[in-house]
Amino acid sequence: MTDINRVKLHIQLFGGLAISYEGKSVSIGKNKTSKYIQLLEIVWLCGEDGIARDKLVQILYDREEQSNLNNSFNNLIYQMHKQLKKSGLPEQEYIVNRDGIFYGDENVDIDLDALSFEQYVECARKSEDKAFAIEMYKKAFELYRFEILPELSTQEWVIIKSVQLQKMYSETVIALGNYYAEKRDFDSMLKLYKKAADLYPDDEWQIGVISALMGMEDYKEAYRVYNETVRYYTDELGVTPSNDLLACYDRMSRQITNMPSKILQIRDDIIERRESLDRNDNGAYDCSYPSFIDAYHILSRNMERTGQSVYMMLLTIVDYEGKRISNQSKLEIRGKLLQEAITYTLRQGDTFCKYSSSQFLVLLIGTSKESCKTVFRRILNKYKLLAGPRAEIEYSVVSLAELPEKLAVAK
Repeated sequence: MTDINRVKLHIQLFGGLAISYEGKSVSIGKNKTSKYIQLLEIVWLCGEDGIARDKLVQILYDREEQSNLNNSFNNLIYQMHKQLKKSGLPEQEYIVNRDGIFYGDENVDIDLDALSFEQYVECARKSEDKAFAIEMYKKAFELYRFEILPELSTQEWVIIKSVQLQKMYSETVIALGNYYAEKRDFDSMLKLYKKAADLYPDDEWQIGVISALMGMEDYKEAYRVYNETVRYYTDELGVTPSNDLLACYDRMSRQITNMPSKILQIRDDIIERRESLDRNDNGAYDCSYPSFIDAYHILSRNMERTGQSVYMMLLTIVDYEGKRISNQSKLEIRGKLLQEAITYTLRQGDTFCKYSSSQFLVLLIGTSKESCKTVFRRILNKYKLLAGPRAEIEYSVVSLAELPEKLAVAK
């Protein structure tokens, strides 16, 4: 077949299957999860290496009871060709069997985004030319939109392939992020990490976003992203910020401290922050976990000088039997209600933060160990009023004077 008559298909797997031929979208069936479509996708993803028939059958019919897998597979091949013909694509084999190995048809040129992504990353890995490697990583980064085939996200073969591709994507982001940081190209660095953070908010790519913003000296936005990230981890994921994220906070704080600024600008930023807090909080100060650590250290240092007592209280959400709540939806609702109970029960001078999905930390100033029990009862009563009489919490307290001077609250 001449090049003019060759069939050329563009196949997109990132973010969902999409096929185009001669610039037009092509549908090879209404149900994108059909086995004959999976058959094509698996063979195309294997590229020049192909895939053994037995392995292909095993993947397609995994955990399914079939009386005659050989007939089922042959019928699947027939159904695939029938649907391809109905789609309006030129008549070709599209996949071929050579000595028990299935390959893509050599008369059909396949431009497959996931396969090209892998090839770009492999080229970058093997290249000794740094400039060429970076260009390959850039091409790979542009191709990756989201995980492959979300419509088949529960299929084992898709899960395995998605994990493999995500690791390569992480490698790509790290390589490009380091390159942009070295070049002090903070605009490109910011775009890179923003895209990565949008795709995978649980992977802490926000640290790269914050670093890029600091490089651009946009500290106000850096703080906003940081606080938003901490809130996401504590409120949505129910975990405390990692050591890497806390270290990012320290770097940000030190860098801002060393940057000269106009006193009026500083004053305006403080007033803006204070007005925001006044609008949203009428009770205790609800802060992020890192801010809680800072407050802890400040109060610890001032206790000896002022003689003022400070206690730290840990509140843990439990069920009416005193057991931890495993239902995450229920725990999220209870957490928000306890947060509200703490805010409006304690004084404005008290500070608290969400430590995990089921725990809150509270700093109580100018109180005694005996009165801490009274404070707890007030919080519990307010919590029961909001969440119901069967809602329960446990508590423990410790005086900051009893803790080692260098102790930092940690997970």
